[in-house]
Amino acid sequence: MNEKQKLFLQKAIIEAKKYSEIAAETDIKHEEMSRWWSELKEEREELAKIRQIWLRKCPTTDYWAFHNWHTQTERKCHYCGITEEEIQKLIAENKIVTKRLTTRGRSLEIERLEPNEKYDNLQNLVYCCYWCNNAKTDEFTAEEFKPIGKEFNKIWKNRLDK
Repeated sequence: MNEKQKLFLQKAIIEAKKYSEIAAETDIKHEEMSRWWSELKEEREELAKIRQIWLRKCPTTDYWAFHNWHTQTERKCHYCGITEEEIQKLIAENKIVTKRLTTRGRSLEIERLEPNEKYDNLQNLVYCCYWCNNAKTDEFTAEEFKPIGKEFNKIWKNRLDK
């Protein structure tokens, strides 16, 4: 992807600008934008997915800082260590059965280590499974919850080994 295409995706996806606005701000022609919209489908969809999370969790943070955090942070629960792949395996094998799986529990969530801080402090964010996030609530500090996460880890490992 070249710099003009990156600029186009920045304006179209992250800033949610119309082609006419992008054309007025750049030297990118409408025909190029239309072609790139199709050609850059995977990149566009990935940026849009991350943008939705960013808007929901921390829109006051710079998008690219959040994007880097989101894509570079290891995808496992900060407390129990379960990965999204392991969650999917447990679901597929019916080893996780909960009515909540239609909305939460299929992927990792973004958790605040210090619950009273806002989501815009990226150093305060970690990935967390639904079960740890739900159990920790805003009552426990990250340090207080670590022993509980270790117990959850034993349960997940036991289920994965069966």
